[in-house]
Amino acid sequence: MKAPGPGFGGFLASVLLLVLSLVTLIQESRKRVEEEKLGLGWENVSRQLVITVALCGYALILETLGFLVSGFFLMWIMFLTDNPRKWHSHMLTAFIVINVSYLVLCKLLRVIFPAGVFRLQW
Repeated sequence: MKAPGPGFGGFLASVLLLVLSLVTLIQESRKRVEEEKLGLGWENVSRQLVITVALCGYALILETLGFLVSGFFLMWIMFLTDNPRKWHSHMLTAFIVINVSYLVLCKLLRVIFPAGVFRLQW
């Protein structure tokens, strides 16, 4: 490995993600017995389903609506699955998170994201 190619960093990141995911999976499987005693089964499945559908929807509308709008809706839905009663504070938090993400990724790191139909960029 004298001169790794341009995909080597992504490969290392994916291997690190795989290892950390396996560690988390093992830790969570050990907690399964405690959760079954508490009866926390179907509620977590519905949250996972909502987040999975939200991620698929985000992938579908990213080009059309752009990073800021679609990312805002994704963050808001993910925060809502945690506590739906605080929807207004989750909306503000999602707005802050997506704008800070945009600032770091687009302005500092110069990553190009789709602007979408509304052409929202700053």
